[in-house]
Amino acid sequence: MSRLFTPLGSVLVGGLVLLGIGGVTYHLLREEGWLSQGLGALWEAHYHAPVMTIVLIISALFVIRTLHSAQVGGKRESKLPDFVLFAFIAVGIYFLGRWLTTGHI
Repeated sequence: MSRLFTPLGSVLVGGLVLLGIGGVTYHLLREEGWLSQGLGALWEAHYHAPVMTIVLIISALFVIRTLHSAQVGGKRESKLPDFVLFAFIAVGIYFLGRWLTTGHI
């Protein structure tokens, strides 16, 4: 019986991860999406609050460096890749629920 559930669970988890990545990518890159809104807000903040813009850029660089250092060298003491995987699974569950209730992601 577990020979049946193990592959089905793997397919379900893989599908949720792909749905999470696809949904985030869709909402990030579409016209009037998160990226264009965020860059527009950052451009406006550049003139209204330059310190906030500098803090956001430094924070983004720190996050990128942390993600990169978790991947370099194959170290497994970092839990960050597991957190990212579980986050995409949770986002995939959200987009699946949204698709089932409203008909679109």
